[in-house]
Amino acid sequence: MLTTIAIQIPDGSAIFVLLTFILLMFILKKLAWGPITKIMDARANQINDDLDSAAKSKNEAKKLQTVADTNLKESQSQATALMENARKSSEEQSKKIVDLAQAHADSINRQAQIDARQIKDDALDSAKDEIADLSVSIASRIIAKEITASKHKALIDDFISELEKQQENSSVKEKS
Repeated sequence: MLTTIAIQIPDGSAIFVLLTFILLMFILKKLAWGPITKIMDARANQINDDLDSAAKSKNEAKKLQTVADTNLKESQSQATALMENARKSSEEQSKKIVDLAQAHADSINRQAQIDARQIKDDALDSAKDEIADLSVSIASRIIAKEITASKHKALIDDFISELEKQQENSSVKEKS
C-alpha cells in the first residue's frame, strides 16, 4: 500500500510562502547574484585577456621566427661568400706560387744556358791557344824555320773564326 503524503498549505500560508520566496530571491540577487556575476565576468575577462596575450605572443613568435629565418639566410649567404672568397684566394695563391716556380725555373734554365755558353767559349779559347801553340810547333819543324808566334796565332785565330761562323750557320739551319 502506497500512501501519499500531501502537504496542505492553508490559504493564508500560500501568500506568505510566495512573499518569502520573492524576498529570498531579492536577497539572493543583492547578496549572492551580484558577486557571482562579478566573479564570472572577471573570469571571462581574464580568459579573454589570456587569449589576447596568447595571440600576441604567437604573433611575436612568428615575427621572431621570421627574423631568425632572415638572419639564418643572411648567415648562410655570408658563409657562402666567405667560402667563395677563400676558394678564389687559394686559387690566386696557387697560381702565384706556380708562376713564381715557373719564373724561377726559367731563370735557372737561362743561367744554365749562359754558363754552358761560357764554358763552351772558355773551352774554345783554350783549344785555340793549344792549337795555336801546336801549330806553331809543328809548322816550325816542318818549315825548319820559325815564324813569330804572334803572326801564326793571328792566322790561326782567323781560321778558327771562319770555322765558328760556319758552325753558327749550320746550327741556325738545324734549329729552323
